[in-house]
Order: sequence, then structure tokens, then C-alpha cells
Amino acid sequence: MNFLINLQNTRRAQRNRKGAMLVLIAVMLIAFMATVAFTVDIAHMHLTRTELRTATDAASKAAAIELSISQDRDLAIARGQSIAAQNTVATDPLQLVAGDFEFGNARANGAGKFQFDNSRFPTNSVRVSGRRTVGSASGPVPLFFGNIMGVEFFEPSALSAATYIERDIVLVVDRSGSMLGQKFTDLVSAIDVFNNTLAETAVEERVGLASYNDRATADVPLTTDLNLISTSMASLPVGGFTSISRGMSAGKTLMDASRGAEFVERTFIVMTDGRHNRGPEPRTVATQLAADGVQIHTITFGADADQPRMREVAQIGGGQHFHALTGEQLRDIYREIALTLSTVMTE
Repeated sequence: MNFLINLQNTRRAQRNRKGAMLVLIAVMLIAFMATVAFTVDIAHMHLTRTELRTATDAASKAAAIELSISQDRDLAIARGQSIAAQNTVATDPLQLVAGDFEFGNARANGAGKFQFDNSRFPTNSVRVSGRRTVGSASGPVPLFFGNIMGVEFFEPSALSAATYIERDIVLVVDRSGSMLGQKFTDLVSAIDVFNNTLAETAVEERVGLASYNDRATADVPLTTDLNLISTSMASLPVGGFTSISRGMSAGKTLMDASRGAEFVERTFIVMTDGRHNRGPEPRTVATQLAADGVQIHTITFGADADQPRMREVAQIGGGQHFHALTGEQLRDIYREIALTLSTVMTE
């Protein structure tokens, strides 16, 4: 009798355990499905943010380029709207209205970034507010499982400012005696690379050429015809001592004819393979140029070049110093600098 009672109790306990397990499995299954739903929506939100950033960047760049060409805000807005609509955000084209576009001026703030100001002139920048929010042209983004969590929509936004920078550039090159032969051939080739790289940018930069040994010449005034730079480089006489400062001063005479710091970014690229041994101190000339709003990059070429001094010149001019040991490295440096002088920049 006791055996039967124990058997019945055991079976009853087993049924209770099975029932409890079924309840636990059901609860875990619900939690798992909720987690999956939450994960899907999180991934959807991240992708939407990325798409919105891409579309907003594209719209601001397109508007800035159009503004630089036409100087017409309505055309810039229309171009930005057109490009935005070609980009999908959560499967829908991004729709922008005129109020999503803001025009102003952007300038380098000294920390490597551009600062947008809608009250400053000249107008060289377009800032775009891309939104998928309630009240925006495209509306909010529905979530797949948002109703489970009590949130039906996702409302991302992105802000992008694209700046069209016009630039006047003066190349200051070394043609002293130490540049004879392969070194000068490498320099001519590097300048060709620089010109070809600039030719691929969105606008036509103006470039001038000055050269020096113990004396200096202003060889090519600021021009958009980069072939003149290459042609003049190939015909420069090589020989003599080294006066970097006189080369920079010759370049300054070219830059004095530029459109002015209030309209364009102005840049010097000063190259040498040796050590300054004639004329005023280059750092003094660099200080004068920097006070006039000119940025100075410097390039040293070869093992005998005065890197410490040229590094200081670049620091004074708010630019960078580069060093090349070979012709290939020299070409790479001129290409890199040309790319950093890009005319469209996005915050």
C-alpha cells in the first residue's frame, strides 16, 4: 500500500516538474523573441543613422560645389535636394526642404577643424540638417518591433557642413648647385605629379612658381594653367649657393597679387635639398608670411637638407614639414600635399 502511495506521489511530482519546465521554456522563449526583436531594431537604427549621415554629407557637398560655381543659393539648395533624394534612408529617399539648408562661412579654427558661422562672409559653406523625424519631409522611421517595446518610430538627425575652399598656392623650389642632375629631374617629376593631382580636384586652384639659388626669381605668376608651371620648371637654370629666404621673398611677391586672405586660402610650399647660406634668415620671412595669413608647408629632400630649420619654418607658418630621401618619396609628398589642399571639406 505504501508502495502505491509513493508511486503516485512520484508521478505527481514528475508531472509538476514537467509543467514547471514548460512554463519556464515559454517564458524563456518569449524573452528570446523579445531579444531578437530588440536586436533587429537596434541594427536597423544603426544602419539608418549611417545612411542618413551619408545622404546628408552628399547633399552638403553637392550644394557647396554648386554654390561655388553659380553663387546662387536657390540653385545650391536644388542641387542638394536632388542629391539627397538619390540616397535612401531606411529604404526611402531623403527629402530635404529649403529650411534644411543654411549658408555661412567656415574657417580653420587652428585645431585642424573648420568652424561654421552663418553671420560671417564671404559665403563659402553650406550646412545641411538631415532629418527623419516627425514633422520632417521624410517623416520618422518605423521600427519593425517597436510596438512590443512601446516605441513605434525612430527619429534620427544629422548635421553636415561642406566648405568650398578656393586656394592660391605658391611653389618655392630649390635650383642651387646641389640640385644638379637626378635630384632636379626628380623635382620636375614631383611638380608634375602635384599639378596632375590638383587638376583632378573640383575647382581650379591658382598656382605660382618661384625658384632660388643664392638669388631668386618669380618665375610664373598665379595661374590656373598648370602647364605653365611644368614648362617653366623644366627650363630653370641650376647652380649656385642657397638662399631659402630670398626664394620665399620672391614667392611673396607672387602671393601679394593673390585674391586676399578674406577670399581664399593662401599656401606656400617651400622645398630645399640643402642648407641656407645666403641672405636673411628664412624664419624671419616665414613670420612675415604667417602674419599675412599665409600657410607654409616645407619639404626637405636628401640627407644633407636642413630639417630642423625647415621644420621650424613650417611651424611658424602653421603648416607641415615633410622629408624625402628618394625621388619616389618626393613625388609621394607632393601628391599628399595636393590632396590635403582639397577644395571641399565636410565637418
